[in-house]
Amino acid sequence: MTRGSACVVASLVLTGAVACAAPSEAPRVDLPVVVDASGAVPVTTDLGYAVELSSARIAIEDLVFTVAGEVHAESAPVSSPGGLVHGLLIPMAHAHPGHYQGGEVTGELLGAFVVDWPADEGRELGVATLIATTYSAANFGFGRGSAEDLDAEDPLVGHTAIVSGSATKDGVTTAFTIVVDSPEDRELVGAPFDASLDEDAAGTLALRFNTADALEGDTLFDGLDFAALDADGDGELVIQPDAAEAELAAAYDLFRRTLQTHDHYAVALQN
Repeated sequence: MTRGSACVVASLVLTGAVACAAPSEAPRVDLPVVVDASGAVPVTTDLGYAVELSSARIAIEDLVFTVAGEVHAESAPVSSPGGLVHGLLIPMAHAHPGHYQGGEVTGELLGAFVVDWPADEGRELGVATLIATTYSAANFGFGRGSAEDLDAEDPLVGHTAIVSGSATKDGVTTAFTIVVDSPEDRELVGAPFDASLDEDAAGTLALRFNTADALEGDTLFDGLDFAALDADGDGELVIQPDAAEAELAAAYDLFRRTLQTHDHYAVALQN
């Protein structure tokens, strides 16, 4: 069916019906999105390091919420008066296959944000608008820190994330800082978001960053041999893009892949 068809498929309002008249506006609900640091906990990695996170500053953008379904190349816009801004159902054809079970976008909080877990615990990022339905996942884009939004001397300017903390093994502690640059237009797709919302729903949407995968127990830092990577043994380790040493470059690639997977993020409805 083309956009010029006389009939309008009302799947955008989740009725499952086909209508030839203009669709009525679907019930919506507005809920604040807040930072939840409850998942940023100390972990023990597969190599036996006890890792404590002190800061994870990540630039993200355009948080959207999806219902279960198939990936579509194109979605018709919401055209009713007062409809959701930016065309609520954002096209999903560019999603990364295999990362999730595709779904329709029926909620959103647009904008660019820099979130620091755990320092920003409880911070409100904004108010999301969602169609009243049952949700299964959330997606967002990875951005870059901007000098327009941050202090010009902020080390996050031009980068996607700076993650720091300490890793201890056999009585030796290594303080680490990992700088990450995500590829342009990189999306995180399929972070768990299990919630049934009606138009009277209340509470907040908690955006979590998890140092451990809640299902499989994998940690964000698995595969990183912190002490070995600290070649000069001074207890300070920096891993960043374009590292010259092969070991550091491999560690960077591994951590960047892990940071960009949906296993370490989630959204939960909190009353």
